[in-house]
Amino acid sequence: MIFIKGKETEIAMKAAVIHSYGRHGVLHVEDIPVPSIGHNEVLVKVEAASVNPRDWLLMRGVYQGKRFVEPLPATLGSDFSGTITACGANVKHFKVGDTVFGMQPLKGQFGAFAEYIKIRANAIALKPETISHADAAAIPCAGMTSYQTIHRLAQLKPSETILINGASGGVGTYGVQIAKAHGAKVVAVCSGKNIKMCKQLDADEVLDYAENNFEEYEATFDVVYDVIGRSSPRRATKCLKAGGRYVTTIPNAKTVFEATKSWVASLIMPGKHKRTQLIVVKPVPEDLTAIADLIGCGKITSVIDSIYTLDDIQSAFDHSQSWRAKGKIVIDVSGQLQA
Repeated sequence: MIFIKGKETEIAMKAAVIHSYGRHGVLHVEDIPVPSIGHNEVLVKVEAASVNPRDWLLMRGVYQGKRFVEPLPATLGSDFSGTITACGANVKHFKVGDTVFGMQPLKGQFGAFAEYIKIRANAIALKPETISHADAAAIPCAGMTSYQTIHRLAQLKPSETILINGASGGVGTYGVQIAKAHGAKVVAVCSGKNIKMCKQLDADEVLDYAENNFEEYEATFDVVYDVIGRSSPRRATKCLKAGGRYVTTIPNAKTVFEATKSWVASLIMPGKHKRTQLIVVKPVPEDLTAIADLIGCGKITSVIDSIYTLDDIQSAFDHSQSWRAKGKIVIDVSGQLQA
């Protein structure tokens, strides 16, 4: 199909688009023009994409920051894996035919839930042949969030103990495995039905949140990594050791304030005080490659809950919003996905 715009013709693609914000009935799969690329961008034919909470938060109009830079109508989706079909004039490190995966930066427009996505070349990495498009599409946002938390923000040491609250979700399953691959002791918190899975991910200890309140433990953890925002800096204080770090993925007004206050305190009184940190994931190709390498050598795996077609993306969103998914939800964009 082509679109006719004046005297120009535009090739069309199928995409999941919103024209207004809302919880239901605003996400539609329709034909839109294939995006044109800039000098520093590539065009990728998408094989697979994956769902993150940021996608349906944007759909609802409550994703802080992104709502104001993503004009409507908007094509949703930030994580993808596929094949480059065109390169901008300034792109030197990739070529047409390369298989790549990545995450759309916050200052770029989303667009992974479509047959083609344009993205800056510095936000992608080559996909190893040893991992599938489904595995690769699952990695970017969730995998890099945990990788950057563990290796950069919290600076977890192999001798330390990390508690991961929400260990059975997309971010949590990567967190458990990346921390274990780093040599740390991992305590996973999840529902009773997901205990077996977390043990299979090699967590040292697994707590059922319905039966164990980790916040009541006394000076037990070096890092509390709260990937679902069910705890808080104040409530986690007791269970942290001296010099402990509470890291959250939830960028609301309270956590931003607490993280800023903690940062200022560290400048005034450096030492063994307990810190609050907020992780805001950034697309770093080296991190993508590091995670893919860990998958390729069998040290971690992409836990895939389910695979949906692009036409059934609303069902994928409904499942993600239930908070019951184990690992990542993948969208088969090409219709030829091999998990």
